[in-house]
Amino acid sequence: MSEISELSVGVDVGGTKIAAAAISGTSVVESHERPTVLDPAAIVGEIEAAARAVIDAAPGPVGAVGVGVPSQVHFATGRVMASVNIPLQGVELRQELGARLGLPVFVDNDGNCAALAEAFLAEGGAARHLVMYTMGTGVGGGVVIDGQVFRGATGLGAELGHVVVQADGPECPGNCPNRGCMEALCSGLALERDATALGRERPDSPLGEIVASKGRVTGRDTVAAAREGDPDACALLEKLGTWLGVGVANAINTFEPERVAIGGGLSAAAEFFFDRAVEEASSRALPESLASVRIAIARGGPAAGVIGAGLLASQEYARATRDTQTETASEGVL
Repeated sequence: MSEISELSVGVDVGGTKIAAAAISGTSVVESHERPTVLDPAAIVGEIEAAARAVIDAAPGPVGAVGVGVPSQVHFATGRVMASVNIPLQGVELRQELGARLGLPVFVDNDGNCAALAEAFLAEGGAARHLVMYTMGTGVGGGVVIDGQVFRGATGLGAELGHVVVQADGPECPGNCPNRGCMEALCSGLALERDATALGRERPDSPLGEIVASKGRVTGRDTVAAAREGDPDACALLEKLGTWLGVGVANAINTFEPERVAIGGGLSAAAEFFFDRAVEEASSRALPESLASVRIAIARGGPAAGVIGAGLLASQEYARATRDTQTETASEGVL
């Protein structure tokens, strides 16, 4: 997978901030952040403003803009099909931003963008085949196959957080009809649910004290309690690791990747669940596939979203340019 060198702009739209950066290869050369305004009438303008701030400050001309959103996207058109936390559902985001910015724009799910960044940033050289999980409030992720993001028929595929790992498990806390999917068992919301329930059962425990004072135990509270040595919190995180390992084994058996990357906010607490996840995945994955895969914590950090969106823009712009040149050459022959 060759390094991409064209200057592009990547925009990562999150629930609290919109981050934009000028990207050269996998390096951030200029960046800008602004708060996310959760107003349907203003959100597109805020994304435009973030991108424009970087375009104007970039050290050279920008070829294209990539945008990652926490939404389901029809990739060919850039239309947002479903968006739970960001008011973008139904917005023709690619068309609208392209008209406003005067540049080619490509829009994708933020998990796909993060996975593309991790594929380029993989230790020891770029990985052509990678699966990534982004573990935060929910569980997202993406799949890279032969150096390209896998999206399914229209762009809605690779919803890794909604792969079922326990058929009779708890209901998904997100926007899906499943029970026992990875989001229901490996997310910050799942951790909050289980920690709060355990705290209510054991009012004299550290988790119980948190419930008494706050009414619930957040995922952050659980991690903090684990760091203070609370065995209940540690056990909950270890259980999360078990279910993560089941999901990782499924991905290894399905895609045979070179890398499986674990990222997102919860990965900062990986010392409490990562080894358990690797152990569980190793006991379930097909031995021949397991032998060639490396499971590791993601390397991109907070910049993975903008780097991946910038890589998306460069890849897709280069592909579109090649396709146009091929069509022109074919017409010349005819």
